[in-house]
Amino acid sequence: MRRMPTVDPPRIDYAQILAAATSHDYAGLREFLTDELPYVWLDHYIAMLPHQHNVHRIPVDGFEYLWDMSGELVRQGIVPASAAVDDRLIAAHGLSRPAAEVRKGSRLRRRTLGPVSVVDPSERLPYDRGHAIGHALGGVLDLNIIPQTRAVNRGGLWRQMERYCQEHLGTYFFCRPIYAGLSSHPKEIEFGVLRSDGSLWAHSFQNYGRIEELETFERLYREKIARQEKPKKNT
Repeated sequence: MRRMPTVDPPRIDYAQILAAATSHDYAGLREFLTDELPYVWLDHYIAMLPHQHNVHRIPVDGFEYLWDMSGELVRQGIVPASAAVDDRLIAAHGLSRPAAEVRKGSRLRRRTLGPVSVVDPSERLPYDRGHAIGHALGGVLDLNIIPQTRAVNRGGLWRQMERYCQEHLGTYFFCRPIYAGLSSHPKEIEFGVLRSDGSLWAHSFQNYGRIEELETFERLYREKIARQEKPKKNT
């Protein structure tokens, strides 16, 4: 199987982007990033893995979720399954707000963990059905679920950044999964917060243990699309 890339993808220079804003009060910076960043994220996403993308910008409860719905192109016969990526979140962003509905664990348990869900639990790192936009910050329960290591999701810097957004409602923040292959399992997850002083606090979190783990997820996805195409070859 093809080895996963070990070179880090090009980083987005958020400080340079922020410096291009014409207004430097918080409302102006917030509006500038809300308008500008989706295009920056999409450009970087396409550059990392060129393919025929099918990006939807989905506004829900004050947040915007950018999804690559590659599966739609397969179902419509536009591209074969082998030329598509797994449906996956590109980015999510918006302003922190109180949770809109009570969290229901049973709904989360039905959500997939992506390729990791079919790996025997004894052979994988502990993963959560993590929220790109935390539920306590106003994120929806289903649309923004991503596989996330428990080490990141349940403590440390990730929690500090979420806590800042929760303590300062109306804070602009974003989450951007970064992929290395075709599967829906992020290699990294980038989290960014526009602080009250106008500075951008951003960090990229590793979302796997060993590179072989990512290779397993990629293999599982490729096996899945191979099974999808097999009936077509026999007709």
